[in-house]
Amino acid sequence: MAVTLIRATILYLTIIFLMRLMGKRQIGELQPSELVITILISEIASIPMQDNSVPILHSIVALFTLVAYEIFSSALSLKSDRLRALIQGHPIIVIRDGKIDMKAMRKLRMSVNDLISLLRQKDVFDISQVSYAVFETNGKISVLLKPENRNSTAKDLGIIPADCGMPFAVVCDGKIIEETVADSELDITKVNKLILSSKIPLENILIMTVNKNGVSFVERKDNED
Repeated sequence: MAVTLIRATILYLTIIFLMRLMGKRQIGELQPSELVITILISEIASIPMQDNSVPILHSIVALFTLVAYEIFSSALSLKSDRLRALIQGHPIIVIRDGKIDMKAMRKLRMSVNDLISLLRQKDVFDISQVSYAVFETNGKISVLLKPENRNSTAKDLGIIPADCGMPFAVVCDGKIIEETVADSELDITKVNKLILSSKIPLENILIMTVNKNGVSFVERKDNED
């Protein structure tokens, strides 16, 4: 039992490290080659956990080899359009100028119902509103609505809003997050002043966010019985 636990721990830590090397994509955003590598990693890692007679080093070497292939092929893909197309494929336009491209649909072996389902996931329920729809290499669909169906922007209305930057959570669950404070280009002294001005003790703050102008949002923790 102890041997199995140790082997599983080693493999778990190895896979976490390798997945970090591969990047932070979500499963739904993986390219075909990345998805294949992910499946193979899970299969190879399961073998030594199920059979203690299999040397764990063999599996670790295989795992590192697969990830090395993926990183190497990704680097080559950045330099070669042909190789990138071979490994990842091409985006395919399935709606062009508001009309469904049935030739592209047949190439993808996709039905109109499949297309409608994907559009609904993009909050598009009326195909007549679509100008272009592109089926991406990761299996997702990108949609460009017709001009009359797009949401108005500040630019359309002739308004130029001030850019306040992205809010950073500098306090979370009663603790100052020093890494986030550094990302926000503020310092601990400034954050402490904002905490004092909120009139809420640090330990009672559920979350505090700050943008580049120093404007903060603060929410107090609920009182616990």
